[in-house]
Amino acid sequence: MSFETRSVRGIGWLVFSLTCAISTARAQQQPVSTQPRAATAPEVRWEPYATQGVDDKPLEGELGRIRVPEDRSRPDGPSIEIAFVRFRTQDEKPGPPVFYLVGGPGPSGIEHCVGPATGRMLRLLDHHDVIGIDQRGTGRSRPNLEEGVRFEYELPSDRPITREDVIRAYTQAVERCVAHWKAQGIDLAAYDSVENADDVDDVRRALGIEKILTWGESYGTHLTLAYLRRHAQHVARSVLIRVEGPDHTWKMPSTTQRHLERLSELVAADPGFSQDLPDFVGTVKKLLKELADKPVTIVAEEDGAERSVVIGPYDLQSYLAGSLGLAFQFRDVPAAVQRMAQGDWSALGPIALENRHGEVGSAMALMMDCSSGATAARLRRIEKERLDPANLLADAVNVPYPGACAACGKPDLGDAYRGPMRCDVPVLFVSGDLDARTPPENVEEIRAGFPNHAHVLVRNAGHESIEMLLPEYRALLQEFLRGNKVESQTLDVPSPRFRRARGG
Repeated sequence: MSFETRSVRGIGWLVFSLTCAISTARAQQQPVSTQPRAATAPEVRWEPYATQGVDDKPLEGELGRIRVPEDRSRPDGPSIEIAFVRFRTQDEKPGPPVFYLVGGPGPSGIEHCVGPATGRMLRLLDHHDVIGIDQRGTGRSRPNLEEGVRFEYELPSDRPITREDVIRAYTQAVERCVAHWKAQGIDLAAYDSVENADDVDDVRRALGIEKILTWGESYGTHLTLAYLRRHAQHVARSVLIRVEGPDHTWKMPSTTQRHLERLSELVAADPGFSQDLPDFVGTVKKLLKELADKPVTIVAEEDGAERSVVIGPYDLQSYLAGSLGLAFQFRDVPAAVQRMAQGDWSALGPIALENRHGEVGSAMALMMDCSSGATAARLRRIEKERLDPANLLADAVNVPYPGACAACGKPDLGDAYRGPMRCDVPVLFVSGDLDARTPPENVEEIRAGFPNHAHVLVRNAGHESIEMLLPEYRALLQEFLRGNKVESQTLDVPSPRFRRARGG
């Protein structure tokens, strides 16, 4: 969808209800909480916290820890620890505190919130306290579901592998992971985005804050939407950057194909490649057939040693699916594909080794994604599109999911969690039109339920938020953070500059 560029108007946003109301027509589609909440707010244990801002200046904060139920349907059951940091603004009349919800899922919100808190171009600490949370199972929160035993798998390197090989091997590793944490007394089924959202609210309650401003990026937007569905009365406004809606955890093969075709258009328009690579999609199709007909043996480096590996179509599919929409990988893809067309397949070495020797990593990330899942309709569509030869990369963007989720006992929050929602909180959606992971159409699918929203579409931006380089975007964002209304609009960043092949 294209957007008409409009100027930002600094008009106060008068909102009489800041709650996510459940409409009568959709009442049956909304999740109903059966989880009792403690009457008293959790007690915080504080300790000093010091780090360095991205402005290279020392940054002092407070590290807090609270105890919450692991499973709120069993309030007398085991508890876990949630860690968070609070950085205080020097503004005497600050805006609502910003709760930063990191993407992933899995990274440390305590560490990642430092960037927007102290950014050189927009510094949230100028006017807001900033709270960064290590979500349950991550970072300084306890337990940390990434620490300890590594659950790895190994696939043969003397033959091409398929998506089915990866799914099967990863599923077996997940089985070992789930068994390990069960033996440790951890209820992995409690690590979902509903419990995660309630953790955020318990941090808010522990701090005695009535209204917050939520700032979510990628998975952080998915978590924000879960929070808005359950606790919107405590949200003044919300920034959602690169939106993953309630039913957007698993990606559509047709979306990947559309972005592959967009890349082809950009390559054809690039002076450095227009002559040598005029039909990028056609070249990819030809390369996939070549690998299917005759797999190629290459030598790749792993841990300082050389290792031979036989590559096939899946290696190329996963390389391209993983690169689309990521600016710092995206810019190297045309040159790599050009070299492949000339018989040099070395660019596939790292991904080929990664495909053959992998690990589960964070059990928290595994459980969050598998529990969010997808509606039956979306799963059917993904499978249909995967089998359509027109979608050259099939479902490589999702592998090993959702197949590996079966090893988790299929924890699923249900279609009520993924269903439509209505929310009157002022929301700013931000999308990049080259983002194949959280594409702008995600916002188009959900924005009807947000009557007080604005959608900023950034042309030529991928999954990274490079729009922060634009003065007009920073001005718009500051207006929104101050509580003023902003309009949906389209902004432009420069077209990607592709790097030439060595010697080209």
